[in-house]
This record gives sequence, C-alpha cells and structure tokens, in this order.
Amino acid sequence: MPEISPEDLRDLRREFEPLIGLKIDWLSIPHAALPGFEPSQIAVIINTLLDAALPHIQLLASDPENRQKLAHVGLSKAPGQIGQREAYPDYIHKSGKRVELKGLFVDNADLPLKRPPSRREPSARLKENVRLENVVPENDALLVAAVQLQELDDRCYPVIIDIAVFSMIDCIRARDRRLAEAGGVWRGEVPMVVSKRAEDKLRLGQALTNRDYEKDTNFGKLKRIPYAPLQDFMRKHGAI
Repeated sequence: MPEISPEDLRDLRREFEPLIGLKIDWLSIPHAALPGFEPSQIAVIINTLLDAALPHIQLLASDPENRQKLAHVGLSKAPGQIGQREAYPDYIHKSGKRVELKGLFVDNADLPLKRPPSRREPSARLKENVRLENVVPENDALLVAAVQLQELDDRCYPVIIDIAVFSMIDCIRARDRRLAEAGGVWRGEVPMVVSKRAEDKLRLGQALTNRDYEKDTNFGKLKRIPYAPLQDFMRKHGAI
C-alpha cells in the first residue's frame, strides 16, 4: 500500500508556512496576571483555542496582507460523528490530505509564569482513538504547531513560532512499537502496560495475567513516541 511521501510532507509544510509568526489575537492575557498561571494551564487554553480557530485561520490576522496569505492555507474541519468530541482526523486539506493537529506549548522564560519545581511533560498526545486501522497511510499527516506566549504592549498573545509535518502512519507505528517493546498489550481499545508490581515477573519470564496490567496513562505522548523526526522537533523546542 502506498504511503505519504517525503515530497507530500514537504509540500504540506510549504502550504502551512504562513502560520509561522502568526499572532492569535483572539486570546490575550495581561502581563500582571501571568503569575497566576502555570505553563501547563496556559498550554491547555492555547491548544484548545488553536484547534477551534485553525479552520478559520484567515480571520485571525488583522493585517490584510497576512489575511490574504492565510486564506490559502486550505484547511477545513473534518466531518465528525455526532456526539464524538475527539473524532479523527481534525482537518481536511484542499489537496485531499487529512491532517491531525497537535499543539506544542513552548515556555517563554522571559515571562513571570507560576512555574512548578519540576517541569511538567507536554500533554499533547496521539490517543488510543487513533489506531492503525483508522489511518489512511497515503493521505494522513500530523501537523505539530509550536506556540509560545509573547508580550506586546503589556498583554501576552499566543504566537506560532514553528511548524512541522510528519507521516501519521510512521508516528502511529512508532507509538505502538514502544508499547509492545515495553511488554504492553491492547485490551480491546485500551493500551495496557505491565504494572510496577509485576515487573519482576516480566523480567523473570514468568507468565502474566490480566491482573498484572494497568492502563498506560502516558500512551501516545509526543515526547515518548520514538520516531526520530518528531523527537528532533520536540528536542529543538526544549520538550526533551
């Protein structure tokens, strides 16, 4: 079966390049309010907004020239099933390619956010609702938008600072391979890993039972998907 090509991915990234540098002025936070927010809280707000706004991205630019460029990004919201909040994929591109969007929040060290003692892992993930059988290998891509909060006139706005486009089938294969190599299994549609208390049994080669597994609460986190191009992008923006 044919799969999405490197040329397809490069073409898609070229189509999405007008997003870089875009200030999303639908959301702003006063500088004085920043100490009340943790970076992870800001990330949830921004990623939710980005997901809803991207199909109407041309409306986000106040500058007429930018609006004209963004109008040609060519994304529309993919049809979803009624009552299904997280249908796959997120968008259909004008080329016919299907695009799943994930936001990567990049902390801005110059802003006085309320930072916990230890950094929290980025929450963006390819969840278990995206399975190999859901992916169309020749058509599906993962778009990761790196977004940072930046200050302008005493208010802070989300700005898209970088984008990357990856083969979805390659990301899903790497995600599922990691589960299998860790001794994990699928129970129906739920990814399960060996529980802490059963790790000795696994190491000794003893037979495991259903009670020795628990749900993988970190399943699909972008940081943990061992796909080199995705890892390189995460590392570039300090997520690894």
